Amino acid sequence: MRQIEKKYLLKSDVQTLINDLQLVKQDVSEFYTDVKVCKEVKYSKVGSSYYKTVKVGATGSKELNTTKVTKTNYLKKREKIIGHKILKSRYLIQQDREKYFIDKYLDNLDNLYMLEVLFKSRKDQLNFELPDIFRYFVSKDITKDERYQNKNLALLGHPEKNPYNIYTIFKDTELGRVKNLNNTIFKEMKTSDAVRIVLYKLFINLKLNLDLILQTKANEGMKEFRNSLKISKIILDEYKKIFDKKIIQKVKIHLKLMDSALSMEKNLRFIKNELSHMSKLIDPKEMKKLQKSLDQRHIEEKQNICKFFTTRKFAIIFKQYELLLKENNKSFLSVEAQTSIENNLNYVVAMHNKEAIMLYNKYEGCEDEQSYKIIKKPFKILRAILQEFDMVIDPTQKHIMLDSTNSVLKKLIDFENIKKKQLIAETYLSNLKIKSFNHSKMVKTVQKEAKNAILKKEKIFHSSIENFKNQKHSFKE
Repeated sequence: MRQIEKKYLLKSDVQTLINDLQLVKQDVSEFYTDVKVCKEVKYSKVGSSYYKTVKVGATGSKELNTTKVTKTNYLKKREKIIGHKILKSRYLIQQDREKYFIDKYLDNLDNLYMLEVLFKSRKDQLNFELPDIFRYFVSKDITKDERYQNKNLALLGHPEKNPYNIYTIFKDTELGRVKNLNNTIFKEMKTSDAVRIVLYKLFINLKLNLDLILQTKANEGMKEFRNSLKISKIILDEYKKIFDKKIIQKVKIHLKLMDSALSMEKNLRFIKNELSHMSKLIDPKEMKKLQKSLDQRHIEEKQNICKFFTTRKFAIIFKQYELLLKENNKSFLSVEAQTSIENNLNYVVAMHNKEAIMLYNKYEGCEDEQSYKIIKKPFKILRAILQEFDMVIDPTQKHIMLDSTNSVLKKLIDFENIKKKQLIAETYLSNLKIKSFNHSKMVKTVQKEAKNAILKKEKIFHSSIENFKNQKHSFKE
């Protein structure tokens, strides 16, 4: 069954209409166990009956499946509640053969009134005219306003009293209650709030993995910490205009400092891994010495990281970043900050898609490290945005661009790694002190193998770029 509806926000004066018409009240209690952008699972108690409702689809027109359940089942499912329970009194008015439902919300949604009208077809919905009996009481049409959808009332509370209840989301994130941002961010949310929520979720990931690093002396948590840090830097840089200019500059410098502290450990890990593949090129005794030396340096670097993470300076950096995300300021009043996250992302994704193609065309044929770094930047931004804000992007559009973006980045990283491997091989082979070892010949062999690998990867990389150029999507600047 497809549910086609219109919803209106009513003034509290509508209570006089309810009283004058002596409308019969029906008590309704509802809660959600699953909430996604285009799917929701709700359990309801209407009078003395219990129901499960599954809705799939976009706002205003949804596939609806309602089945009766037992009281036992209803109470059992209540243990898996997401957000808050919704309590309301429902009143039915029959007017011109149409049914109109007035919902008076109670408890934390006290003084919120809505009018709901159901239609048999989209045509009926488009041709609908509000009866005169309701005109005085209607405040606005909220059919497409996600804030007033039942699921978001359960998750975020009263839209007028606290537009998104963002500080509750921060607290729930800290306590581990927010497992998936699909349940907290919606398309009409302000860009400033959506960005802060995503960044705060990443910040909590940093904290959790920081604890793991310190407990295990950097053996665990490092990869996840580095990944959350990398994405945080990309998103902060992309949305720097919505924050205080002076504070954001300091925070970005500090995050870069954190990244630098981790870079040596990452490079040593890479060298150790690649060195293990060179056993045929290097004498076993020399290989053992090199591995021992690298292991010692790796241990020292992990100790340096743990030491840095326990300093007062690092604690201040971490706290300053947290305050930037949590404290409100005047910058959130900017036009960019107030734009809906859906409209903002549509522009941002289209802009970086265009930039990625333009930069590739400009630097095509250049094989230096700087050129690859420039080409890679818009692709890294696209991947971070598409992954972290996927809850407000059409799934089909997201997959089209994310797949092609990941493909290009993978080829670029493979490309860079071949050059790194060549440099490592040349460096270590040149430093070996074995008389019987023909350094020059082995270096030339490595260079030849690397050159052939680069030519192969270059063809694959160009192919992935062409696929990226030819992708069909509806993102518009």
